[in-house]
Amino acid sequence: MCYGLVLSMAAFAAILAVPPTSNAQSNSASPKSKSGDLSSFSGVWDPAPYMKPQGEVDPWDLRPNPKVLPPFTPWGKDKYDANAKFIAAGAVLDCDPFGTARNYFTPRPFELIPAKDRWLQHWEYYDNWREIWTDGRKIPDDVEPDYMGYSIGRWDGNAFVVESAAYNGKQFLSWQGFPLTESMHQTERWERVDADTLKIVFTFDDPKTYSQPWKITAFYKLKKDWALDAHPCTLSAIKEYDERLNHADKLPGRDYSAPEKK
Repeated sequence: MCYGLVLSMAAFAAILAVPPTSNAQSNSASPKSKSGDLSSFSGVWDPAPYMKPQGEVDPWDLRPNPKVLPPFTPWGKDKYDANAKFIAAGAVLDCDPFGTARNYFTPRPFELIPAKDRWLQHWEYYDNWREIWTDGRKIPDDVEPDYMGYSIGRWDGNAFVVESAAYNGKQFLSWQGFPLTESMHQTERWERVDADTLKIVFTFDDPKTYSQPWKITAFYKLKKDWALDAHPCTLSAIKEYDERLNHADKLPGRDYSAPEKK
């Protein structure tokens, strides 16, 4: 069974475990986040890169040489340089889940859905799903590393704090090719700052790749009348993109022909 289908089935089961009214933004909910009120985050959120603070790493800056880079270790810088060359050659086409950070930094929205004992997070791009457990559990010591990691959430005042670990190190942190390893610990601090704005402060702690923990502040706008589009990753879509864009630029692309029989 495919990865996306497994998560979609798990998400559907979790939604059925709560009353229907908790799946939508409550009209009576405070526009600002309030401790214990998960409904203040539910809904569809669209990235607002124009609101990012100046001087921080900009994960939406896709130019060849971003103005601000994370505090790489020597190993991390070498890995980033190799990834950047890989991306420049057009070799970024696959259907593997993006991981949590890179999903946040796509140009497409995501939806937050409260369930009985967890948050369900559904990204439009590639139809990726994530579970954020809210029942007080800890991240298990023996959990199998995964593309999306393992996430738990808790309240800290009026902010909701998400801790994620157990990544497999096979994903990029952002579209620029910022690397991460299995030692990555990602923290997100969610705050609903007004009626239509969600602020998330990300902290990335990966000692092998970065010389110190570093932050990105991102903003997202509530879209009350939006529903996520279906945007699965399929081999046919990858092939079309590769042939129309990569091959047009005479980049290496992929060979989709059947292998020769020996």
